[in-house]
Amino acid sequence: MSIRLTILCENSVDQVSPYGLLGEHGFSCHLQTPSGNFLFDTGGGMTIMNNAELLGIDFTKLQGIMFSHGHFDHTGGLRQVLEKTGKIPIYAHPDLFSKHFSKNSGEMRNIGIPWPQVELEELGADFKFSATPQKVAPDLLLSGEVPRISKVETGDPNLLSLAEDGAQVTDPLHDDLSLFIHTDRGLVILLGCAHAGLLNIIDHAIKLTGEKKIYMVLGGTHLKFCSEEQMTATLDRLEELDVDLIGASHCTGLRGARMLAERFGQRFFSASVGVEIDI
Repeated sequence: MSIRLTILCENSVDQVSPYGLLGEHGFSCHLQTPSGNFLFDTGGGMTIMNNAELLGIDFTKLQGIMFSHGHFDHTGGLRQVLEKTGKIPIYAHPDLFSKHFSKNSGEMRNIGIPWPQVELEELGADFKFSATPQKVAPDLLLSGEVPRISKVETGDPNLLSLAEDGAQVTDPLHDDLSLFIHTDRGLVILLGCAHAGLLNIIDHAIKLTGEKKIYMVLGGTHLKFCSEEQMTATLDRLEELDVDLIGASHCTGLRGARMLAERFGQRFFSASVGVEIDI
């Protein structure tokens, strides 16, 4: 079985990639698998079409699109992609269109999906909503809602939603999903932002799939915003599991990437735009 993962949207650009690739705050990964081609997230919408063209990725050949959660920097490119694909299944949590806000900049900002559901459906979006795991293809399992068990993973207090009475509350981000990919080398965990917590996601992946060997963790880890206690626990768990490769993207942040690189050496890499991983 051969799988190729290509980073389409991310904050930075790989140095050896084609000239003209662009970075943006966001994430998107293209998957080429024996079951067809899929897209995991669509970035913020500023770079996905440019980067796909330069990397030779044809959206008309997609079999489906998956979303890690409903933040704009992961969903903003969907409208442009749909203009290429036409009708296509889109796998996501039922809360994909829920209200999401941020106070990281000091002001209340709407950071949810920028397009109305009806508009996307008119363009061909065939939403397959589920809070439970969804088998997108024989070797691709979308996690479903991740149980929040870890005591050190308490979420980002600057990410907010609105209660029924209009009060600001910490956003539970129930819609945070990850993709579990079965390979001959072990399980690959593909993350959007890991808002559910990487420790929780790993434990959920092992319990759900029965696979104890984790070959690679790839994507946004949200370690940029975590406590020292969470950082230490995460590094220790990855080491305990003897993960072969750790590809950090997006919300991992420079601090998180530095600490991962220091701990894991050659097993760490920066999953920037243009990076291709063959498994």
